[in-house]
Amino acid sequence: MAEIIQASPHQSLAEIRQWEVDFTNDMPSNVHVDSATATHIPPSGTASTPNVGTIANNIVPVELGPLAVTGIHFVAVLASLSNGEKSEARIQIKVDY
Repeated sequence: MAEIIQASPHQSLAEIRQWEVDFTNDMPSNVHVDSATATHIPPSGTASTPNVGTIANNIVPVELGPLAVTGIHFVAVLASLSNGEKSEARIQIKVDY
């Protein structure tokens, strides 16, 4: 299931911020997130692969920044689940300054 999460705090160009995606609501019983990958999609320029931290309790931490352009950025997080399924979430991040 893909869902878009609109991040309430904004991010600046210079800062490095950790965003967390909680896949718990997507999990059937006795299933957990085995691994995850992330893709940063900027409003212009080339997509990149941000660092994914250690997954705990189905929460995937993704580090983003510093950034090159202002505007609406997306981070797509694809989680591989222990039952062989996949789940995707996208974070929409507004970068103002």
